[in-house]
Amino acid sequence: MSTSSHGPQQLKDHIVQSRIHRERDEFIAAIREEDICRLASSYHNGDHCSFFKSPSRGSYNICYFVRFPSISSGEDVEKWVVRVPLAPCLAHGSRSKLESEIATMQLVADKTTIPIPKIYAYRLGDGSEPLSSFVILEYIEGEKLSYARLKTLSDEQRERLYTSLADIHIQLRRLEFSSIGCLTNSPEGFNVRKKVTTIDINMQELEGLQPSKIQSSFYNDKDSLTSANDYVAMLLEIADNAFAESRNSVFERDQGEDALYHLHIFREYAKGWMDRRLDQGPFVLVHGDFEPFNLIVNDDMDIVSVLDWEWSRVVPLQFFKPPLWLKNPDTTKLAWDFVYQDYLKSFDQFLKIVRTRECEKYGNELLFSEWAKAKEDSGFLVANALENWTDIDWFANRYINWKCYKNKGNLDERVKAFMKENPAHETLIERKLRDGIVYKAEADRLKDTTIKPNPSYTD
Repeated sequence: MSTSSHGPQQLKDHIVQSRIHRERDEFIAAIREEDICRLASSYHNGDHCSFFKSPSRGSYNICYFVRFPSISSGEDVEKWVVRVPLAPCLAHGSRSKLESEIATMQLVADKTTIPIPKIYAYRLGDGSEPLSSFVILEYIEGEKLSYARLKTLSDEQRERLYTSLADIHIQLRRLEFSSIGCLTNSPEGFNVRKKVTTIDINMQELEGLQPSKIQSSFYNDKDSLTSANDYVAMLLEIADNAFAESRNSVFERDQGEDALYHLHIFREYAKGWMDRRLDQGPFVLVHGDFEPFNLIVNDDMDIVSVLDWEWSRVVPLQFFKPPLWLKNPDTTKLAWDFVYQDYLKSFDQFLKIVRTRECEKYGNELLFSEWAKAKEDSGFLVANALENWTDIDWFANRYINWKCYKNKGNLDERVKAFMKENPAHETLIERKLRDGIVYKAEADRLKDTTIKPNPSYTD
């Protein structure tokens, strides 16, 4: 199996990652702080502004924090965040990513009470200048939730957090659309007019694996996809392509054969998981990166803001998942059934609150009923693996092998039989081994010139 560590996702191809990080650092170096202040001031009546904390770099944006002095002693200082997309880290450019994020935030602000930062200004461009695209947001006071903090919550704080999480999800669930993709906003209103872009698909595109070509074969000429079954088929094909075309997916024969076999049994399991009655919808909005680090909380653990909607998208209902980090943040560990069962203890506490809040707000148990069914047979993890292809190997190895094949011979025997079924399997592994040798030689040459993180910025 591939190695895995929890946290912001990283490119799998470290050679490409080295190049992207170098281009990213050059991009950041071209941003002058005086230009940031000038930009912010231009949207604040030309008022003088200053920085009140150091810039913060995430995986896909760099944020600058500015404040404007109060006119009188009785007024609060106004604080803004100037957020600049890191174009080198975005396969389809800054404009496309920011356009969808702005549209989603506008819709969420218009249709829900989910707390998000106010948008003060934005520009959508694909020019070579770093500030050709940006968004200026309200600065939200509070603490970013962390995995460490989750472990120390009192019962009361956990209930407050779960209530906030429930309120967010029951509202998102009721935003339904006629197709799958990313939102845009036009004079005609909000529409789904762009292909789905996930963190995983973005990384594959940067690595040259071209998942967009596969997407184009499933979307029509209007960039519309209206079949949940086709969406699953598309993601399975993207996963197969990622394994076949990645330069570093195989380094040892046994590992490669195992991974190819696990892709096969996952595909079969996913076909059984798919609810074909939901093929034509509903299609619902998800945040796309709903991790603790994108949630601002107060001391009582109420969520006061949900940040970073850049990977938001409209997906089939079975991909509308609860937070998988309630107990253990590592989805590869959740693939063990006993770990998943432990997660369900926390999830069931959360689900009770979902039920209560739904009944209070809507007079029904829509999401409660759907999630009570979807949790069975590690269903949430199937959806997660489909949208994060390297999780497929872990889930197939740790769960599907145990669930479906424990009485059908040991793993080694099944893998050998699978490899013999089709000569193309052996041909693919031989090619992947050659790819791995070339990749490793190139990676070794780059070891001494690895780009170090810029210490001036924090993730």
